[in-house]
Amino acid sequence: MIYTCTLNPAVDYKFNLENVNIGKLNRVENANFFAGGKGINVSIVLKNLGTDSIATGFLGGFTGDFIKSTLKNRNIKYEFIDIELPSRFNVKIKHPHMETEINADGPHISNSKMSELLIFIQEMKKDDLLITGGSTCKGQPEAHGVIAQICHEHGIPFVMDTPGKYYSQFLKYKPFLVKPNIQELGDYYGTKITKVEQAIFYGKKLLEEGAERVIISMGKNGSIYLDQYYIYRSNLIHSKVTSSVGSGDSMVAGFISSYLSDKDTQKAYQFAVAVAQATTFHEGLATYETTMKYYYDVNVKEISK
Repeated sequence: MIYTCTLNPAVDYKFNLENVNIGKLNRVENANFFAGGKGINVSIVLKNLGTDSIATGFLGGFTGDFIKSTLKNRNIKYEFIDIELPSRFNVKIKHPHMETEINADGPHISNSKMSELLIFIQEMKKDDLLITGGSTCKGQPEAHGVIAQICHEHGIPFVMDTPGKYYSQFLKYKPFLVKPNIQELGDYYGTKITKVEQAIFYGKKLLEEGAERVIISMGKNGSIYLDQYYIYRSNLIHSKVTSSVGSGDSMVAGFISSYLSDKDTQKAYQFAVAVAQATTFHEGLATYETTMKYYYDVNVKEISK
């Protein structure tokens, strides 16, 4: 079974706003509420692709109830640790040609609640896989490292899709996959990455530090996949961007869904890129139907190591 873990889930309030008038009344258009958080997005996309998962993490309050209701309506199983304080509430504003995000910190998580989650993870099996996404929760700055250590000690494959500042906590525990963008990769190594050659160089360093597979998203320059045997690069499909929110989560979901079905790395990477594009160019997160509109347009080329 695939498990997704979101340490700091959120309800995302998304709307369109032509102009922001500071100090004046602003009226929004096309407002909607969505269950948010990287692990939750992964579970939703996996379900859309026909792959089951179980979502876990911390949830509380009316926002937590909304997230549970959303998952239940999509027939996604969940095993969250209940907390008293409400889960966070984020605002995503779509302007012409740009997006603005306002994200809350989220509730404080006690050591006892963290222990409940860790016990749940310890009970996973070696043929399970855990995908942890996003930032840590308030009060648990080392959570990613502790989760990775438990997975490593119990032989549970795990994926990390987190900001670069957390990489030092978990790379030594040999994650199955990490998926930084070039900003996150540069943040971890204290540099600015602007060229494909730089991304490959630092992607190899992630492999040297313990990662088994790396996918680096590079915006207009497409993306790169690396493991100990292959380096692949994909093109960027050009179309009208609807929203970039959730595209990275979609890429993780696409790769895992495909790779676990037939262990074909190149095919899984091609599918992952198509899933990310489907989320970027359509309303809502990718589905199998929207993904296949782009799959055969994704050009994957092998790069010599």
